[in-house]
Formats: sequence, structure tokens, C-alpha cells
Amino acid sequence: MLDTKAIATALAPIVKSHVDQATAPLIARIAELEKRQPERGADGKDGQDGADGKDGADGRDADPVSEVQIAAAVERYLTANPPPAGKDGADGADGKDGEKGADGADGRDGSDGIGLAGAMIDRDGALNVTLTNGEVRSLGPVVGRDGIDGERGEAGFSLTDFDTDWRPEDKTLILRWEAGENSYSHELFVPYVRDVGVWSEGRSYFKGDGVTWAGSFWIAQDDTSDKPDIGKGWRLAVKRGRDGKDFAGPVTQSKATVKI
Repeated sequence: MLDTKAIATALAPIVKSHVDQATAPLIARIAELEKRQPERGADGKDGQDGADGKDGADGRDADPVSEVQIAAAVERYLTANPPPAGKDGADGADGKDGEKGADGADGRDGSDGIGLAGAMIDRDGALNVTLTNGEVRSLGPVVGRDGIDGERGEAGFSLTDFDTDWRPEDKTLILRWEAGENSYSHELFVPYVRDVGVWSEGRSYFKGDGVTWAGSFWIAQDDTSDKPDIGKGWRLAVKRGRDGKDFAGPVTQSKATVKI
């Protein structure tokens, strides 16, 4: 793509030089005329008075032409009239390889490295290491200081302070610890299977309670007061058996005759 701005910037100094050369004689002639003193000529005859002309407006001094203005004008011209693209130049010949340079001088031997000669932990718990060059460096604390003793806790319980209690009505085991003024208790529900008889309307049953209803035995899976055959909290444990036939009385069998 043709870069008209770059071309205009490159041509601006050249165009300005040609303009300066073309206008230099004219500027020199004007300067020469301005320096000349007017010569007094012969007195002429007075002419007739002419009509007074109107005063003309003062002219504005022209600004000097800068390289930026010339570059902008050239860019506008090249944009409107782009020059034809030049032909590709021929490839240049490959250059010859240069001669091999002389070998460089051998480098100096490096100095011996610094190793670890020893290590020691001081009274403050800091690790100090001694290097092979005799230098001693501290690597900071590696052993922590003893902590401050904590406050004395409350007296604990032993097995001799332990006791239990049982509430059969709600199948609750009470664990109790008492030692002087200190006491602690915890209630533990034990969902064991317990036969509580025939199911009764309006009564609440605990998990694990077993009831008889409609000839079957049911076990509560959760605390519930629902009816066993319709509630979701019951599981059928023993299904009711089929009804037996009515007893018709003893059957009399005929005595067989035994021959001797």
C-alpha cells in the first residue's frame, strides 16, 4: 500500500528548497528597491484634481510557508494523483563468508565456592551456621519457647460419681454424674421393642412399642398415635392367621373284629 504521508514528509524539504530558490531573486530585487533613495525629477505641470478615491482596507501580512504546510499539500496531491508503482528490483548477489577469527584467550580460574562447616542452636533457639570462609550467619529461631501455663480447668468426673435412672413410661435412660457442686445429666431414648397390649384410640406410642390390632402384631417405627392398619408409623410384625373350622365333635370309629 502506498504511504502518501511518508512520501509527502520526504518531499516537503525538497519542494521548499525549490520554492526558496525560485523566489530568492524576487525577494532580493524587492529589498534592493526598498534601499534605493528616490531621485528628484523635473517639476511637472499640475494636473487636474481627480476625484478622491475610497480608502482601501489594510492588507494582512502573509504567513511564511512551513514544511508542514508543504507536506500536507504534497500529500493531498499524491492522494489525488498516486504515482504508478515501480518495478521490482533485481535480487542482490549473495555475500561471501568472512574469514574465521582468531581463538579467544582462556578464561581465568574461578574462585573456590563457600560451603557449610558447622551448625549450632543457641540459647534463644536460633540456628547459627558457620561457613568454610569463617563467616557465621544466623538463620533465625528454629526451636520455640515454652508456652505459658493455661488456667486450671474445672474438676472432672470419675466412675464413682456416675449413676443411672430408668423411666419405663417413655423408654428413657438417664445418665447422671455428680461430684460436689458439679453435676451433669443426659437423657437417652432406647427404642427397644416393648409389648404395650392392644392398640388404644387417642394414645401416643413411642418408637419400638408393639401393639395387637385386628389379630395382628404391629411395631411402631416412629413416635405415632395413628391406627396401625392405616398409619405410616407402624410395621406389621406378625400377620393374623386364618380362622379355623368349627369343631363338629369327636368322631366315633367302629371297632374292628380281631380273629384269634
